[in-house]
Amino acid sequence: MRPFLTLPLILTLIAWALPAGAQIKANAGADAAAGTSGTVGTSLNAGGVAPIGLQNGGALTPLSLSGALSPALAAPAASLNQGLAASALVQAQAPAAAAAEKPGEKAAQAAAAPPGTPPKNDPSAAPAGPPAGPPVYFLMEMGKLGVPQSLLARLYDFIGTRHPGDQNSIYHGLGHSREVANLTARILSGRDLPAEKKILLILSAALHDVDPDRTENTPARVAATLEHLDNNDEARALLLDFSRFGFTAAQVKALIMATDFDPDPAKLRTIQDAFAKAAAEAFPGEAAWAVTWGKNLAFADQSSTYVGSIEGARSRVVGFAHEKRLESEALGKGPGLTDAQMLAGTFKFLSVLTQNPLFALLPPEERQNFDAVLAYFEARQTPEAWQAGSAPAPARAPPVDPDLAAARRYIKGIFGGVRAPTERETDSLLGDWLDEEGIPRDSQRAKDVRAALVPGKTKAETDLSYRLIAPLRPHAALIMKLAAEHGVAPIHVESVIVNRGLHKHVGALTAAQLENQIVTALTNEEIESAARAYPDNAQGDLLRGVASAMVSRSGKSVEEVARDGVFLYADFNGSQFLRGYASRDPDVQLHTIAFYVTRKDGKWRIDGYRQKKSSRTSDAAYIEALKAWLRKGGIPSSDLL
Repeated sequence: MRPFLTLPLILTLIAWALPAGAQIKANAGADAAAGTSGTVGTSLNAGGVAPIGLQNGGALTPLSLSGALSPALAAPAASLNQGLAASALVQAQAPAAAAAEKPGEKAAQAAAAPPGTPPKNDPSAAPAGPPAGPPVYFLMEMGKLGVPQSLLARLYDFIGTRHPGDQNSIYHGLGHSREVANLTARILSGRDLPAEKKILLILSAALHDVDPDRTENTPARVAATLEHLDNNDEARALLLDFSRFGFTAAQVKALIMATDFDPDPAKLRTIQDAFAKAAAEAFPGEAAWAVTWGKNLAFADQSSTYVGSIEGARSRVVGFAHEKRLESEALGKGPGLTDAQMLAGTFKFLSVLTQNPLFALLPPEERQNFDAVLAYFEARQTPEAWQAGSAPAPARAPPVDPDLAAARRYIKGIFGGVRAPTERETDSLLGDWLDEEGIPRDSQRAKDVRAALVPGKTKAETDLSYRLIAPLRPHAALIMKLAAEHGVAPIHVESVIVNRGLHKHVGALTAAQLENQIVTALTNEEIESAARAYPDNAQGDLLRGVASAMVSRSGKSVEEVARDGVFLYADFNGSQFLRGYASRDPDVQLHTIAFYVTRKDGKWRIDGYRQKKSSRTSDAAYIEALKAWLRKGGIPSSDLL
């Protein structure tokens, strides 16, 4: 059992926090706003002093002054991806999904709703996404600050493999790490800090719970995280590559130490002293800045749970209860708190967070979401309010967006209920509906409806967008579509675009023009790639000449430039092929026969066009003779139609 939190320690920590509040009030929004790495507060009720929260290795531990130590009530929040409109995640200053609502409206709705009912119009009324949902916001912010996409992809892969356990049923999982980094990025977006400092803080947030050696479904340990960053080859290489932005691995680890906590006064003082010492050593001349932002990072760790959707926060509290029960049973202390008990105590802990002076750090959108979550749990402060399997169902279905309802009716009417359409079919029909309704496909209305109707595709596009180079990110959907149509990976489409220099001109093209340009580039790349693979002989050279003529849109007329195929002029001695060359000009008459060559589905199609003079040899015979000659030179039969 952890030692009790004594009243002197509480008073000491409150006194430590108060100067930070004064500083924030005196200099609202200043980068030097100081605070406490843990939250302290009490709430009196009929039963005495309510639990209060303190951070411990990324978790928040409610502590009771009544002589019994309660497990933590905190759980990772729904990711910012759930708190924001899905289509807004690709924007640096994305508004909250419910930004149009009046301040406090969601909170009032939540407070008035029956137990187990998410507030009216709250986007979380629908089932929450997976806890390890797409970490778009913080990665895209780092990209805007100058971090290369290749390095962001490595960071994504690194943290994605270092959270053991069932990510859908725990607190300290991949989702939590992403949420803390997301909130940190949101806090920093409006701060006047150098780009390298912002990158340092967001990276520290993303890595703060890296502890892959912990037992599955248990909290991450700060000491083990630091050890992993020191000893793991991949971790050292990652931090070394991030050092290009002017900070060191020691500075990252010092900031991570700020997220640690222990309720024991002696251990707490040791942790604080170690963090202060590490900050002084790692940030010579900037120790005060490091301590201040370390505390801010700790607050982001605490509060990120509650700035997303209500359903996301609820599910994470349940996940934390699951973790604590496993921990309690492993220590031989019994089964631990039920989901209902943990959920019932959450409001008291949230009240403590609002008393932290650093609460002023939350951006407006996150503050609005927090208020809605707070009101929701305020109406459910007894275990009895959570008896519906710890997952109360809404008393009534949330209202459906009119655009979404109309689009669903349109698609259902076309399919007639015979079967459910696939996401690809739905996406295609949705485009038709948008055009009929006069709704631009790239508008926010269209993006919101599409996110609801084809969540799998939109999630994949969102995941892809942060990997693409900056000019191509807005076109992730088009790149995925063309990749599927051409049977290649999206990264191949990007490489073709970049290799041909098309990425430099995307801003000047309409959507239709861009699609046409990319299709042409992919087609030309496929033709050239096929021809390059042929043997270095006469047959290979002839088809490389055909390929070159196909991809070179030149000629004396628009017709010549526009045609898909080219002419292959050939000479024969009887049925024996002698020589040939390719051209777009149809008027050459010096050879035995002109073939018309096109390419379809990865194969060459050879048709007769015109013989120089009539002969007893048919076009079909000449075509077969040419194919026989090509096959003899090593051209695969499967490449010839």
